[in-house]
Amino acid sequence: MSGDPRIRTLVDRAEIGELVARYCDRLDGYDIDGVSLTFTEDARTDYGPGRGGSVIGRDAIRSRIERGQAAFRRTHHQVGHQTIEIDGDDASGIVAALTWHERHDGTQELLALRYVDEYRRVEGQWLIAARRVEISIVEGFVGTEWNWWPRAEPGSAG
Repeated sequence: MSGDPRIRTLVDRAEIGELVARYCDRLDGYDIDGVSLTFTEDARTDYGPGRGGSVIGRDAIRSRIERGQAAFRRTHHQVGHQTIEIDGDDASGIVAALTWHERHDGTQELLALRYVDEYRRVEGQWLIAARRVEISIVEGFVGTEWNWWPRAEPGSAG
């Protein structure tokens, strides 16, 4: 795309936003193959120590997501605000989300989280190259260890 670089940035941000939405849609539909295709072949993820910890490679990520999502009858991922920085064919972003989970026994759980992501354009398509999930609020998931969303103490500088 030639012309104004601001237009390219807007298009890239829109495409990355669609990528995140596609990830959530596929996850909520239990389309595990579709979810895995949102990642690069060499992607790395960390959904927290209690959700599999660090995982490297699309196939390993697919297996981890399939195992984790099998515990639920339904899920719903609602994306909120996003900040995305573009640098050529690489980008980084933070995406806030609320996620609801219903287990097979009817138990419901809620997470407020953010995806701390790295993206890469591969053959003209944006994909997730790295994802770290950080949690700010948990209802349910008793005994699960998480990566916590860092927050400064009130009154601290910076």
